[in-house]
This record gives sequence, C-alpha cells and structure tokens, in this order.
Amino acid sequence: MQTRSGVDRRAMAGRAGDAGGGFSEATPDYSGPFGPIKQVLNQPAVKKSLPLMVIAMALLAFALVYTLINAPSYRPIMTGVTETDQQGVYEALKQGEFKPVIDAGSGQVTVPANRYHEARIYLASKGLPKTAATGLDALKDQSAMTTSQFMEQVRYNSAMEQELARSIQQIESIQTARVHLATTKPSVFVRDRTPPKASIVVTPQAGRSVSPMQVQAIVHLVASSVPMLTPENVAVVDNFGKLMTDAESDASMGMNAGQTKHKQAMEDLYRQRVIQILAPIVGEANVRSQVNLSLDYSQTEVTVEDFDTGGKGPKTRSEVNSEDRNSAKEAAGIPGTLSNTAPVGPTTSLTTAANPNASASDERSTIATRSTRNYEIDRQVRHTKSATGGVQRLSVAVVINERPPQAQPKNDKGEEQPAKPNPYTPEEVERMQELVRGVVGFDEGRKDVVSVVQAKFEPEVPMDLTIPWHKDESVMTNIKSGFLGLMFVAFLMVVVRPVVMHMMNRDKEAAQAAAESIQLAQEETLALEAAAAASADAANAEPSAADTLEEMKAKMKSNKSAISAEMLDTANTYDDKVALIRMIVSDDSARVASVLKNMIKPS
Repeated sequence: MQTRSGVDRRAMAGRAGDAGGGFSEATPDYSGPFGPIKQVLNQPAVKKSLPLMVIAMALLAFALVYTLINAPSYRPIMTGVTETDQQGVYEALKQGEFKPVIDAGSGQVTVPANRYHEARIYLASKGLPKTAATGLDALKDQSAMTTSQFMEQVRYNSAMEQELARSIQQIESIQTARVHLATTKPSVFVRDRTPPKASIVVTPQAGRSVSPMQVQAIVHLVASSVPMLTPENVAVVDNFGKLMTDAESDASMGMNAGQTKHKQAMEDLYRQRVIQILAPIVGEANVRSQVNLSLDYSQTEVTVEDFDTGGKGPKTRSEVNSEDRNSAKEAAGIPGTLSNTAPVGPTTSLTTAANPNASASDERSTIATRSTRNYEIDRQVRHTKSATGGVQRLSVAVVINERPPQAQPKNDKGEEQPAKPNPYTPEEVERMQELVRGVVGFDEGRKDVVSVVQAKFEPEVPMDLTIPWHKDESVMTNIKSGFLGLMFVAFLMVVVRPVVMHMMNRDKEAAQAAAESIQLAQEETLALEAAAAASADAANAEPSAADTLEEMKAKMKSNKSAISAEMLDTANTYDDKVALIRMIVSDDSARVASVLKNMIKPS
C-alpha cells in the first residue's frame, strides 16, 4: 500500500506540476499539411526575425505594385523589316543594354519610349538592319550578257517602283507605300502609243491622316518621275481601299478643291471687312456676318481680226493689168497630108464673090487678161483670254445686336420700372447698310444683295477650355501614386503592425501568464490547505462536507475525469492530499471553487 501510494504520489505530483504549476508547456502538435511550417515558425531565431521578414515582404509587394503601375511605355524600334534583321536588332539592343521587348501582338522589337532615338542611332552605328539592295542599287549586280531585253525592262520597272516608294515614305505622315507602274513598249506610230499609268497604295502613320495637299504632291512626284505619265493617270489609294485622288467625273460636276478653297478665302475676306467696319460702332461681339459669292471660273479665249476700222475703205497701193491675144486658122484634114496646110488661093479667070463667113470661120482668136492689185489697209488682231474667278453675284447678310435697354427712373411710389428697349433707328440701320455696301463693292447691275438686320442676341455661354481632371494624365498619375501610398500605409497599419506587435508581445504575455498562473496556483493551494484543515477539524460536526466529497467523487466518475477514485482513496498523507487537490483544481477549477465556497459559508 505504501509503494502504491508512493507511486501515485509521484504521478500526482508530476501531473500537478505540469497542469497547475505552469513550469512546463504542452507539446505542440505538428501534424497536418502545415506542420512543417509551424515547426519552422516556432523556432526562436525565426520568431525574432519574423517581424523584419514581414516588413521586408510588405516593402517588396509595394515596390512590385508601384513598378507595375509606373511601367514605361514601349515603342517599336523598326517596322517592315525581315525576321533575320529583327533577330540581329534584338541581339544588338540586348548587348547595348536597351532592354528590348518583343511585342506579343505584332511581333515587333520594342524599346522604352524615352530611349527610342538613342536606340536608332546605336543600330545605325552597327549597320542594322542589313537589308538587301533595293531600287536602282539592285541593278548593279544583275548585269549579264544573256539577260533578255524583257527581263531588263521588268527589273528596271521594279527598281523604279521601289525608288518611288522610298521617296514617298519620306513624307512624315506616311508609314509605308507601294507603287505599281503600268508601262508599255513605245511605238513609232503615234496612234498606237499607250500612255503609262501608276497606282499607289499608302499606309499612314497610326493616328494620322494624309491631307489632300500631300496626295497632290505624291501624284505630281510620280508623274514627274515617269516619262509620258500625266497626273490624271495616277491613282492613290489608302490601306482601307479609299480612293484619295479626284476622279475625272468630279471635275465636271462642280468646282475642284482649289476653286473651293479660293471661294472660301474670298468669303472670309469680305466677312472680315464687314466686321472691321461695324465693330467700332456696335462692338465686335455685337455683329455677325455671312457672305456668299458666286464666282465664274469659266475660261474664254477670243481672236478678232479688224479690217478698215476707220471706215474709209481700202486704198490701192499698186495695180498691174496684162492682156494676151492669139489668132490662127483652125487645123483640119487628114493627119500626115498636105491637107492640113491651107492651099494658096486659086487664080481663075472667073470672077467670084468672096465669102466673108468662110474666112471668119477658118480663123480662131484667143484673149487672156490678168490683173494684180495691192491694197494698203489697216489690220488689227486681238487674242483675248478672260480671267477666272470673277464675281457674278454677291450676297451679304449682317445681324446686329440691339443696344442694351435704358433704365427708367422710379415712379412716385418708389418702385422700379422695367427697362425700356433701345433699338437702333431706321436711319442708323440704313447708314450701316451703306457702309457694308461700300466695303464689299456693291454692284446693282450684278443684282447684289446686302441685308442689315438688328436682333437681340442670346448671351453666350463661356466655353470651358480646361481639360477635365479625369482626362488629365498628370492628375491621374498623381492620384494613382497617392492611392497606392494610402493603400501601403493602410496595409502597414492593419496587417503588418498587429502582426509585429503580437509577435513582440507574445513572449512577454506568455511570461506574465505563467507568473499569474503560478501565483493563482499558490493562492489556491493555500486556500485548499486551509479548507482541508478546517474540514478535518470539523469532520464529526459537519457530515455535509463528507457528503459533498462523496458527491464530488460521483460527479468525477460520471464526467470521466482524469482523476480516478483510487487516487482519492489512497490519498492519506498531507502531501498526497495537497497534490490531489491541485489536480482537482486544475481539472475543474470552477466546480472546486463552488464547492469550497459552500464549505466555508458561515452557518
């Protein structure tokens, strides 16, 4: 019995020391998937350095987010180069520490925008890109005696197309260009000649457009570079398939671009004249004017020859008259005989009468008359070509704001009267109309129209030219940076600070809790010893304590407590009883406190 009591006493003392004394801690459980992590975090060195590690991780996360937000913009270094040249460019930029990045969408090599020009100069110093010879340079290495004339012509046309494309790409707003020339073999016959034609496809820079003036420049550049090519046979198309040159039918439908521009400039000039002449009278903000001009752009050429403009008739300078006469007998008879010759007149003895008609019919006379007269007359030749852009009709409309109303004096009752309108008089409006007619060159013969009307203008709403704050790039950048800073401060205050404070104070709290538990155990031990002594003295007088102890045993059995009934029966000595009381207190301190309170309650 003594041996069992000693063993039980040592067991109870050990358990009491572990449970109530607070000198040893329970072995932590490192099972589960996070067991190794818990074991590492429970190391003393890790516990001491864990606050610094948390702060470092927070700073690293902040730097990462800041870098992602303020990442530099990248710009393609070169466009339209081959994959071989792109590889060389990429390797050269990596060696030059330009930090190139290949765009996943377009596959182009890009560099930071702030180092774009520096990278271009660096690549030029390296001789990149190493493209093949194009244009007329490609013809140097292709000369051969066996080359046919057709192939030579094809190569020459290809070289000309490449040279023209390179020239067009020099324009700032054009990114790429392609030129197609349609030429035929020249013919010695004019009617068999076919004029050459050209087609151009241009791709403008991103976010930019090609102006009509640039299109005209491209047309004249190509037309001047190809023999016998006229601007009308040059077509310019953009990368969306839009025809950028005017068709021939558009010219017959109305004015071309130059004529429209001239008309607008003339109307603006007349409008400015009207405003300048009326602004000192009514104020610049109180006059509005619009001008419409009908211009004649037709060209007329007239050639006139005037004879005898004085009306005196022609004057003869010299005159030559000539007349030729020829008379001979008519030849008759048989050819080759003497019958063609008239015989000599016969001599007879008979006297006959001569026939005058016979001699007249036998002879033929011819008369030719010529006359030449030279006149000294006046002659005047005029070649007239009328100018284009003449004014056919002029229409001017002017609106004048009414004068501010006049304030009226107060009536007899002291009440304010409404202001009285103060419009311009008809005489003043008429004078203004005369001024406008004079400044625009009014011509009644052309049926010009000038109208001056007064009306009340609505107050103008001032235009806000400021950029909204949500569209201002600098403001949005500052907002992003400020928001990121606030988020970082909030993260430090809400997450990092509590973790660090908890880790720093956990050891102090554990030590304080251990001290408090030791003190509490000592106080409970003293109280239990006093209670045990009191219960031993009054064992015969108060059977309720024994009953209470029996009830405690029954409750311990029902609750399956860690303290067995044998321990309660074998606790004979004072030390065993103290150890047992400590175990009971540590097992169910609330119930023990309630029992002791009932035991020491005065009767």
